[in-house]
Amino acid sequence: MTTQIPIHDLVETDDTSCRIIALNVPSDYSTNEAHRHSYYELLLFTSGSGKHMIDFDVHEIGPQSIHFVAAGQVHALKRSMDTKGYVIAFSKEFMFLNSTDTNVLNDFPAFNKTAHPVLPLPGSLFPELQALVKSMEAEFSGSNPFRDKMLGAFISILLLKCRSHMQSSAGGKADANTQQLLLRFNALLEEKFITLHKVNEYAELMNVSANHLSESIKKLTGKTAGEQIQDRLVLEAKRLLLHSAITAKEIAYHLNFSDPSYFSRFFKTNTGMAPEEFRKQSREKYQQ
Repeated sequence: MTTQIPIHDLVETDDTSCRIIALNVPSDYSTNEAHRHSYYELLLFTSGSGKHMIDFDVHEIGPQSIHFVAAGQVHALKRSMDTKGYVIAFSKEFMFLNSTDTNVLNDFPAFNKTAHPVLPLPGSLFPELQALVKSMEAEFSGSNPFRDKMLGAFISILLLKCRSHMQSSAGGKADANTQQLLLRFNALLEEKFITLHKVNEYAELMNVSANHLSESIKKLTGKTAGEQIQDRLVLEAKRLLLHSAITAKEIAYHLNFSDPSYFSRFFKTNTGMAPEEFRKQSREKYQQ
C-alpha cells in the first residue's frame, strides 16, 4: 500500500499529449491498480466484460459502450481477457491547443459531473463512433504534419456526438445561465476545495450571492452548493483512505481541517462511519 495515490502521466511521444491505444490481448494498457490521471480518457468497448471502478462507483464493462474518466479521478479497470476496444488519452492542454472549441471538456456532462460516466451506445451511434476512432488510430500512427489538429478535431466531434445523445436521452437542456454557473462552480470547486470550505467564499469569487449560488446548484443537481463542497471533501478523504496508507489525522490536515477530531466527526456525519472503519470496509469490498 503506497503512502499516496499514484498519478499517471501521459507517456509523450513525438511531442504529442494524445495517445490512441488498442485494447487487445495482450495490451500495453493495464489499470488493475487504482490510480489518478493527470489527463482525460475515453474507453470505447467493442466486446468483453469486467468491472470499472471510477472513484467509488463500480460500472459493468459491456460491448458497445463508452466510459469517460476525467483528470483527477481515481479509477481501476478489471477486464476479461476477451475485452477489446480503444483507449483515447489526451490532456487538457492538448485540446486547448488543437481544438477550435476550448470549452469542449468543461461543457461535457460526464466530465463536469452532470451525467453518468458510462454511456451505452445505441446501434446507430456505435458504428459511427467506432469508425471515427479507427480514423483517429490511423491518424495517430501516421506522419501528417497536421496530425494533432486532426486528432483534436476528432476528439471534439466524438465528445459532441456523445453529448448530443446524452441531452436527447435526458429530454432537454437546462437554462443556459444556470448551466454555466454550475460549470464555473465545478471548476472552481475542483481547484479550491482543499482551501475553501464555505459557500460564501465561492460565491464571492464568482460575484454572486451565496443564496443564488446554492439555489442554482440545487436546481440542476438536487444538492446545494454547501452539500457539493462537503461531498468533494468526503470524496477526497475516501480516495486517500482506500488508496493510500496515510493516517486519518494526516488526511485531516491535508484537507485543511485544523482539528482532526472535527474531521472525524465530519466524515462520520457524511458517511455513517469513522475514517478507519471506512478504510477497513472499503478495502475488503474493492481490493479483493
